[in-house]
Amino acid sequence: MGVTAEIASFAAEVKYENLPLFVVSETKKLLLDSIGCAIGGIKTQKGETALRLAHVLGGREECGLWGTGYRVGAAQSAYAIGELMNALDYEPLLSPPAHATPYVLAAPLAIGDMKKVSGRELIVVAAIAHELSTRIASAMIFGRRFSVELADRGVAMSLPTPGYGLCAFGGAAAAGRLLGFDADRIAHAMGIAGYNAPVPMVGKFVTSVPVSSSKYLSSGFLSMAEVIAVMSADMGFTGDGGVLDGDHGFWRAFGSDEWMPGYITQGLGNKWVFPERLFYKRYPCCGVMQNALCHLEEIITANNILPEDIIEITVKLSSLADLPLWKTRNVTTNVAAQFSVPFVLSVAAHRIETGPAWQLEETIRDKRIHEFMEKIRLITDLDKNAAFKPEVEIVANKGASKKTYSGAGISVKYEMTDNDIADKFKTNTGILLNEEQVQKVMSDIQALEDVGDISEIFKYFTKCYRGFEH
Repeated sequence: MGVTAEIASFAAEVKYENLPLFVVSETKKLLLDSIGCAIGGIKTQKGETALRLAHVLGGREECGLWGTGYRVGAAQSAYAIGELMNALDYEPLLSPPAHATPYVLAAPLAIGDMKKVSGRELIVVAAIAHELSTRIASAMIFGRRFSVELADRGVAMSLPTPGYGLCAFGGAAAAGRLLGFDADRIAHAMGIAGYNAPVPMVGKFVTSVPVSSSKYLSSGFLSMAEVIAVMSADMGFTGDGGVLDGDHGFWRAFGSDEWMPGYITQGLGNKWVFPERLFYKRYPCCGVMQNALCHLEEIITANNILPEDIIEITVKLSSLADLPLWKTRNVTTNVAAQFSVPFVLSVAAHRIETGPAWQLEETIRDKRIHEFMEKIRLITDLDKNAAFKPEVEIVANKGASKKTYSGAGISVKYEMTDNDIADKFKTNTGILLNEEQVQKVMSDIQALEDVGDISEIFKYFTKCYRGFEH
């Protein structure tokens, strides 16, 4: 049996009763956080565009269009959910391939809404999608093929992943499972999705400014392609049932130097690896800045440092921040905002509520934020003359004297607790839901295995937020 067939059998046959308790628990937490991030992205520029486009594309009224009172086709719904989930760059990360969730979860959420599946089935397919994605990503060895050259530094750095097209298999397998596919039909759906997966573009994205709205890959476009793949397979359209197999398999077309299929199949169904590879973001921005922001927040809070007190902030980050994407000070869109180190540090220093407010139009246009960006000095671990060791150092006027505050000796807890994730969900969904509805949705997701029809949860998201116009 080839790798594609083995994956397809796993996706078709695993049952809720086969899932360890820690997999069920982590999957529900993942769903809560990811859905909250999608709702939080509704008022961003990227999110609003996604909703308008999904409404224009329309289709049969199969699913509610989150953030609106409209109904659209499942493919259009998947497009919108995928784009919303990644709009703030706030969703969980999976190592590897990093931003897997919006690429693998949106399609099964849309199909699940259309088919009114149970909470247990949603847990199963969400676990399948993430397990397959991290295993497939681990099996691809890219070497230096996609490394990014920094000529002025004399180095070439490898990126966390060259692209997210490989996530098509997890999303298609999960969505196909919800349509009742057997292993053979799931293999066809994955074959169709694989032949339509985008090429790796992360290296181009991180070296190009102005920053593009499509980011490292439009999660909406890939999610829509997954739905189309499973729907066409359901109509009898055939795909390459061995898309991952052989010397000319997807791995080679995707630019991988080597292929280790054993990473995918070893222990599949018995040992679940994705829960231990997940981590949740505390701040709505690129993961490179998360730990430094924890230090910054601790320093300004503990010492009651206000923006007007600050003379300079120096932040030290990994070498990725040497790339144009993170250095840009030309911030006019919410996507540019979530990667610009000067902008993110400025927003945090102004103590704007952590969450969607960091990327709303009024924040992006705030002159105070842009003027303060001049006080931000960025260095990376490639700077040989970077004398200080802490990640953050603040020079500020306090009283009659100038003082230097640093993260040295500060112990911050980056990991998100269950309470932290619950609070994040409340903030993200406040744009659309009242307090009673927030509590209802949270309790339903926390007891998702007892929910008979997930569309009963999603109905809370299908109402217009103030200001939506198609």
